Parts: sequence; C-alpha cells; structure tokens
Amino acid sequence: MSRMSLFLLTLSVFYYTLLSGQEFLFFYAEGSAVTTTPYVQISVDGKNIGTIAIDEYTSSYFLQSSNHSISLNRRGLQGVDFRVDPDGNEIRVFHIRLSEARWSVHEKKQSEVPSGIWTLCEELLSEEKESIVIQEKTKDLVDVSGAPPLPGATLLILPNGSEQCCQISSDLLGELTSIGFQKNYTVIDRENVDRLLEEQKMQLSGLVNSEFAIEAGQLTGAQHVVISQCYCNKEDAIYSVKIINCETSEVQATALFTLDSPLKLGNRIELLFQE
Repeated sequence: MSRMSLFLLTLSVFYYTLLSGQEFLFFYAEGSAVTTTPYVQISVDGKNIGTIAIDEYTSSYFLQSSNHSISLNRRGLQGVDFRVDPDGNEIRVFHIRLSEARWSVHEKKQSEVPSGIWTLCEELLSEEKESIVIQEKTKDLVDVSGAPPLPGATLLILPNGSEQCCQISSDLLGELTSIGFQKNYTVIDRENVDRLLEEQKMQLSGLVNSEFAIEAGQLTGAQHVVISQCYCNKEDAIYSVKIINCETSEVQATALFTLDSPLKLGNRIELLFQE
C-alpha cells in the first residue's frame, strides 16, 4: 500500500468515526394520569435530560454508542431503573406508558413505532449530526475568508514549508492537503507537476511565493493553486491554506486554524472548503 493510500485510509476511518457509530435515545410518554403526577423525570448516565408529560418527548445524543444507565422517576411512585447495551442502531426509542399508580417503559423496534414519531427521530438526529459537522468545521478556527472554488475545479497543491512543531514534513503536508480537496475537486498529481516543472527548468523546493505559484499553476493547467503551510506560534502549530485564482491572480479564499493532530488536516480542509 502506498503512503498516500495509507493516509487516505487513515483519514477515512477518522471521518467515518466522527459521523457514524452515534446513538440517539428518544423517550416519549403516552397514557393517562389524573390523581397522580403525569410528569416523568428522565436521567441518562446520571445526567437529567428532561422532564416530560403525556404526549411529550425528550432525547439524548451521543457521539459513540455505549452502555447507558437510565433512570425514570415520578413523584410519589416507585422509579424505574434499567441499563441498555449497544445494539448497532443509531436511533433507539423508549415508550413510556403512564397510568394512575402504575407505569412502565419499553424499548420499541422501528416497526413498532408510529411513523410520525420515527420521522421526528430521524429529523432530530440529522440536526445533531449537522451540528457536530459545524462544530468540527469551526473548532480551533483562527480565521477564514473568501469563497472556495466551484466543485470540480482543477487544483495544484503546493506545500510551503512545515516547521518543527508541526511534526510533519513539507511533502506530507502537501499530501494531506491534497487529500482534503480530492473529494470535491480535481487535484493535479504531484508526479505530473514535477515533470512539467522540470521541463520548464523550474524547481519545486523551498518557500513558494504567489508569483511562482501562479506560474506553476498555469503551466500545469490548474484553475487554482492551493498553498499550504504550517508554522509555529510558540508551541502551537498554525495551519495556513491559501487558494489563488490562476486566471485573475487574486487570492480567492484563505483559512488559518490549529489541529490537535496533523492527521486531521485533510478532514478539516474538506469541511472548511465546501461550497
């Protein structure tokens, strides 16, 4: 397996872990209660997630499925405590049936849940996932400006150096940057870049300035050039990504951000530069 393939696999696993394997617990109550309280207080893993009455619901969302301890309480009545283990389903629905002095809770399969309630669960889960993506997109973000190129545009990736605190080489910085753009754009292969530049007696080494980047982009047929760099601010690694339009020579978009691991660079770039 090539080094590029290995990193594609590594980042694919990271992205899959981020957006899959999640768990959404949904609780709703039905029944009747006149002489006793209709309110049910629900806790998951010791955390109060809400108090609901008849025909109301509450939910709890987890990035990773796991074992959960669930407690339900009604004032003046014996509580219900139970434990659930992962079962491979993202959505888990618990039906609370209330009566005057007795009550119960049962987990329901999808086929046992009213379609309207299941649709609500799917909508709520989708909102939670979108929220996570937004959080990841803006996490540790220092600055972002401009607009990304249209999907399908041809890009030339040029690494512009990586300092010691970044813990990756300049070549690896370029590879990880390429990975971040490959889903939505056409990225020119590095071997073709080296060959074309060699034919023109241009050498891709050391620091890259905008003038060189634009000339290299035009020679390789790129519509845009992406210059990526990692430098140190005290002990923090700051990543810089700049996209230049080869036709107008204008800087179209920029981003400055930090990461807790350089292996997350591709995923961060993909999130930041979505149209």
